[in-house]
Amino acid sequence: MPNTKKKYDNVIVYYEENVGLVKSFLKLVSYSDADYVGFSDQDDYWLPEKVERAVELLSKEKGPALYSSNQTLVDNDLKVLPGETVPHPVPGFGNAVVESMCTGCTVLMNRELVSLVKKDLPDHAIWHDWWCYLVCEYCGTYVFDDRSFIYYRQHGDNQLGSSRSTLQMIKNKWDFLKKTRGKLGAQLTDFQKRFRGNGEKDALVDQLLKSRSNILSRFKLAFSSRIYRQKRLDGFVMRCLILINKML
Repeated sequence: MPNTKKKYDNVIVYYEENVGLVKSFLKLVSYSDADYVGFSDQDDYWLPEKVERAVELLSKEKGPALYSSNQTLVDNDLKVLPGETVPHPVPGFGNAVVESMCTGCTVLMNRELVSLVKKDLPDHAIWHDWWCYLVCEYCGTYVFDDRSFIYYRQHGDNQLGSSRSTLQMIKNKWDFLKKTRGKLGAQLTDFQKRFRGNGEKDALVDQLLKSRSNILSRFKLAFSSRIYRQKRLDGFVMRCLILINKML
């Protein structure tokens, strides 16, 4: 393999063992000392102003902050596809504990947030962008941009993509549920060990984890407005899963 650093002096390549997608992204975050850090997937097409727009909004924030935006779904030839979107999503810690509303390829974090993320990397994060969203909502400010500055390619090689049809959407949700069942509890347990000090948010994490073994906690949680998903149908399904103890 050619020496990439000799050809591009602004590129650093790390040759290490394969630890999987999520841990690889988070490990690379831990190596960075840049003012801003983002995630770049190989099949995404960035518009020229993508980073400039994110830096512009993040520079207005004090303390740890994360930016993400809408994305435009396209096929392999960059032809725009219809997509399942939430016009005006509502970020919050009550959302972050049960769902990630930010798409990794749109994310940019400032140095303050990166310092918190890399201080103690998780063992059981479901997705790298979800973990960063959790940390941000616990410790900092989340900036969501309704505008899109990225073409998000949809094809068979996507690790996790948006659906093109109703049937495909149902299949994607079912497959994702199977993949994450049991993992959400592990992610929240990791988070509980690493982030404490905010009484209200700590209590919510504790309540979620307690619900796995306490039917009364499950019942209270299922009807609590403190947790929510961005779409009503998803929220209804989530509450049903909590009641039958299949969410975590």
